Amino acid sequence: MRGTYFSNDGSLPEVEIRELSDLLATQLYGKLERKVYGLSKQDVSELVAPYIEDLTPDDQRSVAWLVWDLFQEGLKIEMQRRRRR
Repeated sequence: MRGTYFSNDGSLPEVEIRELSDLLATQLYGKLERKVYGLSKQDVSELVAPYIEDLTPDDQRSVAWLVWDLFQEGLKIEMQRRRRR
């Protein structure tokens, strides 16, 4: 997925990296459901790699980290909901 606007070095703008990360996280959650909360950063990197191979290495790392971070935030929300019950 290449963005409409490029920087001189071929990397995606931050907003597009975030949008792509959100989409990938949603897709992975849709397939794996709550199992995503147990994935390591390496696991996430391997799962998203086929979808982001055309990005720069820095963008690939950013997307993988953001997807993993979204899962960590989701886990925190789930844990808070359970405590309130």
